Amino acid sequence: MSVILSAIVWTPTLFAVIALFLPERDEEERGRVRTIAVVGAGISFLVTTLFAVLGQIVLAAGGGLAGAYQENHAWFWNFLFRAYYDLTADGMTLPLLVVTTTVFGCAIFHSWKIHERVRLYVILVLLLETAVNGVLCSADFVLFAVFWGLLLVPMYLLIRVWGGPGARRASAWFAGFHTLSFVMIVATVAIIIVAAGNSSSAMTADLKTFSVAAETAGFWLSFAAFGIAMAIFPLHTWMVEAQSKASPGVAAILSGTMLMLGAYGMMRISLVVFPSAAHYYSFAITGLAVVGAFWGSIGAVRQDELRRFIAYMNVAQMSMVLLAIGAQTSVALVGAILLLAAHGFASAMLTLVSGAVEERTRTTSIRAMGGLVAQAPRLAGFWLVAAFSVIGFPALAGFTADFMVFAGSFPAHRIATVLVMASVIITTGGLLWVANRVFFGPPRDQFVRVPDVSFLDLTVLIPLVGAVLLFGIRAGAIVPVISNGVLEITTRIASG
Repeated sequence: MSVILSAIVWTPTLFAVIALFLPERDEEERGRVRTIAVVGAGISFLVTTLFAVLGQIVLAAGGGLAGAYQENHAWFWNFLFRAYYDLTADGMTLPLLVVTTTVFGCAIFHSWKIHERVRLYVILVLLLETAVNGVLCSADFVLFAVFWGLLLVPMYLLIRVWGGPGARRASAWFAGFHTLSFVMIVATVAIIIVAAGNSSSAMTADLKTFSVAAETAGFWLSFAAFGIAMAIFPLHTWMVEAQSKASPGVAAILSGTMLMLGAYGMMRISLVVFPSAAHYYSFAITGLAVVGAFWGSIGAVRQDELRRFIAYMNVAQMSMVLLAIGAQTSVALVGAILLLAAHGFASAMLTLVSGAVEERTRTTSIRAMGGLVAQAPRLAGFWLVAAFSVIGFPALAGFTADFMVFAGSFPAHRIATVLVMASVIITTGGLLWVANRVFFGPPRDQFVRVPDVSFLDLTVLIPLVGAVLLFGIRAGAIVPVISNGVLEITTRIASG
């Protein structure tokens, strides 16, 4: 079974190589290229879904996930330490893998709206999926850093080549910030190996020998690196530009998976490896969460551009995750993982719906839109489902996640939790205002012939709706799986 982890990570790359040798001289040949890409992404999705179901069975039988899904091979040992090709999928990783494989599958289907350089587009998306899944599955610090570095080139090119006006600047912002993040992660790995005197870069190695200076430096380097990827305040500028200028499919990947990796890395490395520093600076973390929650929610309602609105909503959502990371309780951290999953589905859906709206109205201005529900009621319905999930509407993915984050954070940081909860009111108002302005406002004469969702739109959006409903209705089955993975973090913090 352990070999299947490599299949999840590397199957997209295998099909990217196949697509590389396919011609794309006409639409029929481009269709074959897209189909190959769909098969590659689909295999990763199906295997991941099977793993997630088996994870629930293992837990129901009284087992643990730590050793159930693991693949470990010696990688190199000619330096001062040993590195391993070590992949694992625990309770934290499995739900997020479901998110990434779902979002990437939808992005591949969205490639039917791309008519230029289709082969290059799907190859880059598949390579990016390998990097994302590799980050989530890595159980070795060096391997983690390698996959993190592999994120740079595919995403940069996807923004640069297929983005709209301003894509060149947005891709440069992404490249600069991600390079800085990568350098900080490499420095963190160096501290972990050198300062702790470890002969191995495995994440399971004993890490209790840090000096105070080394632990503080390692914590803040990793926190800043993952904070950039997470787009927390004040490191969110690159994300706002990339989200608004990239093509809708690429922007969906960005908001649905890339931000998640930053939060995942912060929990997996910053909290586990440097628990004393993480506990000592928890008030600073929650302070950033409060500022970011208000900055994101207020910034969102000030935007007139639809996808910039979503970008600032992302900042507010990630601030709620940061609150849970600052609280460092098991309930809050389980809620944070569930919130990352809910945000991944909902934000990707909002982005794709926004792209469809912009395509039909030929404008990005919220104030220039209005009354679209009469012509596109199903499109309005998809927006509302995603918006209600972000708000935390019962039976949708965001409801249980928000409740657990606030319930787990309140005992540790009461004032910060109340303030972040207050910012949710602004977030709710912003989402409802945009829905009213775009879909339910006074109809515009120029939009009387706007078409509703096409079959392709349904193919892209229905899986995301199903995922939002599944993670909401079946939260009681998903939470025990996540709790099993979070146990390592809380145990490490308690012993640190």
